[in-house]
Amino acid sequence: MTLQDHSWGPWHKPPEYFSVPAYWDPEIQDAIAAKGRSVKIIDCTLSEGEDMVGRHLSWAARIRLAHMLDELGVGEITTPIGLSPRELKDWVRACKRGGIETPICDKLIAHVLPLEQGDWKKRYDDHLACEADTFVTFPYYPQISYWSDFTKGPFTKDQVVDAIHETVSYGVERDAQIIFSFPDSFRHSIETIKLFCKAGVDAGAMGIYIYDSRGQSNPRASYLICREIKETIGDVNLYVQHHNDLGMATANSLAAAEAGADFIDAAMNGVGDRSGTAALEEVACALYAYGWDPGVRLDKLLPLADEVEKAFGGNISNAIKPIIGWQANMEEGYGHRDPDDPPESPMAIAGEVLGKPFESVIGPNVFGKIHYIQPEGLHKHKEIIADFIGELGFECSDEDLEEVRNRTKDALLGRAEGYITIGELKLIVEGVLGAND
Repeated sequence: MTLQDHSWGPWHKPPEYFSVPAYWDPEIQDAIAAKGRSVKIIDCTLSEGEDMVGRHLSWAARIRLAHMLDELGVGEITTPIGLSPRELKDWVRACKRGGIETPICDKLIAHVLPLEQGDWKKRYDDHLACEADTFVTFPYYPQISYWSDFTKGPFTKDQVVDAIHETVSYGVERDAQIIFSFPDSFRHSIETIKLFCKAGVDAGAMGIYIYDSRGQSNPRASYLICREIKETIGDVNLYVQHHNDLGMATANSLAAAEAGADFIDAAMNGVGDRSGTAALEEVACALYAYGWDPGVRLDKLLPLADEVEKAFGGNISNAIKPIIGWQANMEEGYGHRDPDDPPESPMAIAGEVLGKPFESVIGPNVFGKIHYIQPEGLHKHKEIIADFIGELGFECSDEDLEEVRNRTKDALLGRAEGYITIGELKLIVEGVLGAND
């Protein structure tokens, strides 16, 4: 029997691709929950790219890249990070005035628990007024909560479920297309993942967005998690993002598609913090070669990759290479690690084992990111400079804080690397506040 006598196909399509024929063996195909479907890509180049250390996009670059992504044919485009509500609204309107037809997703409506501590509804309203097409909303709670399956930490599962219902329904009642998410989704227990996803759907969410925020998953785990979620949420759209800390983001994304994911989150050139996210160009070609329709024009990938490289200042691949890339152990701000977290928490394998500990640094985006009032010990998107001053034991006036900010900006402008270390920030703080002793 010759190779051509087998009915595995479509394992090749001359002259477009030649994939491994064994993939279409019944043993593999029978285990795949979804076969040969259209799987859309939600692009996160603009939302994840500026999380790279020291990288910042100009306003013109944000618009230019959005147009190229629209021409590429992605299913949705996520908004840039670090914009004020007014800037975000201007950007969305500029895209639509320019003829961009791809739906735009605002992926950063975060609600820090408990809801009673801040004016979450005003922040929510500000985002809804920006006129995006879809909105991702999620609750924030300390990592110890999900590491212990909510047996430790300040919140119970019931409290989180109540917050999910309140925040999702708030947007739905205002006729917004709400996608529900929750932080570091993959590191919750399966039962808790299903519980929270069901709560989001019950509250009216039109989609569920889950994140392998630290790139610690593998194809078997990603398949299982996505399959369980799809069985729980039915026809509601499932969005899946994988980071690339262990170099498996593309394989994990394919596994998510096999399990029934409707949207794969990916960024051109794999841009993102630490070792980046799933690379759109890799994910699109892998899906195409193995029987899925990603909906993008593959002939436009290379020109867009060149443009992304230029827009972010070049040498992206050297920065985000898993394990050995110079940015692989770095994040701007406090990133994905709380002070009391174990050292392996942000990178799967403790950096100390590699002789390259995890390091928080200060880059240009620290000054533009959204700041929240948060419970003690939860550092995501905190006002890092003011918070850091407090951790050093200093009290500072508004004038002192502004002086520290200005000196930090000056230090950044003089650095070819595009960032300064936390140690260097400490010297600036001590210089400003020590002078007041």
